[in-house]
Amino acid sequence: MAKTETYNPYQDLGLDDDTSIKSSDSAIQAYIDAKNASRKTRSNWDIAIDIAGSGLDALQAHRENVRKMEDEKKKELEYYEDQFNNNVLKITDNAGSLGEEYFGVATEQAKVLQQKYLEAVKNNDKETQSKLKMELNALSTSVQALKENLTLAAELKNNETLSNGRTRQQKLISATCTDPKNILFHEGEWKWRNPKYVEGGDQPEFFTQEDLSNSLPQIDEVTSESYLKYQNTMNESGMNFVSGDSTQDFNYERIKTSIKDSFIKQDNIMSIMHDDFTKRGMSNTFAANLQEHLDNMNASVPGFYASLGIDTDRSGTIGPEDWDSEEDIKTIMQAITNTKHPLYNYETSKEIVGDWLTLQARSKFYGDADPDLIPEDGQTLEDFIANGGIAGKWFNNKNAGVIFDAKRQIFWREDELESLIDEED
Repeated sequence: MAKTETYNPYQDLGLDDDTSIKSSDSAIQAYIDAKNASRKTRSNWDIAIDIAGSGLDALQAHRENVRKMEDEKKKELEYYEDQFNNNVLKITDNAGSLGEEYFGVATEQAKVLQQKYLEAVKNNDKETQSKLKMELNALSTSVQALKENLTLAAELKNNETLSNGRTRQQKLISATCTDPKNILFHEGEWKWRNPKYVEGGDQPEFFTQEDLSNSLPQIDEVTSESYLKYQNTMNESGMNFVSGDSTQDFNYERIKTSIKDSFIKQDNIMSIMHDDFTKRGMSNTFAANLQEHLDNMNASVPGFYASLGIDTDRSGTIGPEDWDSEEDIKTIMQAITNTKHPLYNYETSKEIVGDWLTLQARSKFYGDADPDLIPEDGQTLEDFIANGGIAGKWFNNKNAGVIFDAKRQIFWREDELESLIDEED
């Protein structure tokens, strides 16, 4: 095969492609030097492009991996929820009775105990007979308890009283423990095989009836109702403040402390965050509005993200690198709203939820009034309130330089009022 010739830009000058070549002709040498410099510059630029391209490729690959992991987690949760829904339908269709799978296991266990009992009778072993009778009675009782637990799970689901704040593990447990294919009678009690169990892993081999009960947290309607009543007192107090019947302003820190102490507990914080706690619709839950809430707090509170102390990059220190990306913010939101997240801290979440609920109470307190509106000289009380003013804020508020003339029902600047008094004297 003939050799393919490559064009040499030095050929026209009668030169080889050699960057070290020298020429006695100054014009030719200048061309060579310029060409070499140009080639070197392009080479360095190409290297920079390669490095930048590699960095972008790595970043894109990382983001793609994160997206895939999030999709997989989402699909896994959807599977648990669908499985639980299907299991509940079967339990409901059985009208309170256990399915054949449960009775099959119970029957086999009863046969084993009965055979042992007959052997004990044959051997005149009174002690073993007594023990086996107790085990048979316990088996019968446990079947009833199992039926009641499964029926309760179905009722909670059908009545829509389960909290939206159930964790991934709780959803796994409820899906597993309502599926009869996982049931077995082990060490004297009903258990379910954990499909995610791996020897040496962090998942238990079996789930118990206690696990099932704990996987079904309900919406905290009692605390929600109490909080709404508290909000209504804020509304009443605010109306009195606006009309001037009260001079007591909204004390943010005092009210926030009261809300945190009275309503937010470790066993209900997930319901407060994920359920319709304030009865303004599911689109207005804490979790649904967390991004906006964090943005607002960050804009109004210096060093807000640093104060959370959430070390998103696990570096051991808290700095801007912990909240300077979209991925970091997602991690922060998960750490706040998921009690099983490795970065979750109850006190941190309680503080943020406390701020959110206090802002709701503050909104109820002021209503449509503008706490920053200042009365104009000579403005009547009626006109000031009608324009969104708060009368109680300015009554006898000498520090603000505004005086209310109760006789004339008019606001005056302090210096203007003194002039008016001098004129009347």
